[in-house]
Amino acid sequence: MKFICQKDDLMQGLSLAAKASAARSPQAVLECVSITADAAGVHLMCTDLQMGIETSVSATIAEEGRVLLNARLLTEIVRKLPEGTVHFSMNDRMVVTIRCCQSRSTITGMSPADFPQMKDLTNTHALHFPQKRLRDMISKVTFAIALQESRQALTGCLMEVTSDELRLVGLDGFRLALQRMHDQFVLPDGVDKVTAIIPGRVMNEIAHIMEDDDGMATFHLDSTHLMAVMGNTTLVTSLLAG
Repeated sequence: MKFICQKDDLMQGLSLAAKASAARSPQAVLECVSITADAAGVHLMCTDLQMGIETSVSATIAEEGRVLLNARLLTEIVRKLPEGTVHFSMNDRMVVTIRCCQSRSTITGMSPADFPQMKDLTNTHALHFPQKRLRDMISKVTFAIALQESRQALTGCLMEVTSDELRLVGLDGFRLALQRMHDQFVLPDGVDKVTAIIPGRVMNEIAHIMEDDDGMATFHLDSTHLMAVMGNTTLVTSLLAG
């Protein structure tokens, strides 16, 4: 595997994807970032089994391939690189060399064979929301989400979508925050309302990923999972019951 990209682009991609890596896990692969180089560019993916984030980085690909690297270690290496072009290469023993200007680092990778794949909900019904407005709504309800896990449902944000309104609700048993967006939404056939409880941590990450512009965020939902697509970044999470 060989590719060339800009340090800032790689750092931005790692900072997004690494939010979903496990800090400490008996499964070493959950502490890693999966790096895939193919014709479409470089794809970075992390997951802790509850949440997964995949994002793409613009790059010039000389040789395709895939490897797992410790997410925290790689992020620290890239953060300390000088500004400029990063040359990323891997040999047949999965030893990765990262060069930028006069800096050179070597890190041993792992096989991606055991890395869990994120659930793909692309073929489910899609709901579209303006990113800037949704980001503002999330910031005004997450403060009221419960932190204690004794009532797990309250650690999430309730999202309700009807044909003409989106509602977000956060509550912890003492206070309640409600945000409404009036718009036209296309629901699945025969459905009057789509309801989901999204973990509070995930809602904060969604707000962090979304751009402060007029672009659209696309949500795909089934009975147990949410897949949110925002630009070139995709987040998948388990939903809460209750």
